[in-house]
Amino acid sequence: EAVFASLSSRERQILMLMTEGLANTDIAERLSISEKTVRNHTSNIFDKLGVWSRAQAIVFARDHGFQ
Repeated sequence: EAVFASLSSRERQILMLMTEGLANTDIAERLSISEKTVRNHTSNIFDKLGVWSRAQAIVFARDHGFQ
C-alpha cells in the first residue's frame, strides 16, 4: 500500500507496536523514547492514514495488510 510508504521508519515501528496492542507508555519504553514523542508520531500516523483514533489506525493497518 502506497499510504504505508509515506510513513517514516519510526512511524512504521510505532504502528506495528500499536497493532500488537501496546499502549503509548509501553511503546515509549520499548523504543527508549518519551511518551510525548510517541504521541507526536501517533498523530502523524493518524494524519497520513486519514484516521481519527488508535482503533481506526489498527483496523486500517490490518485491513490493508500492514506488516
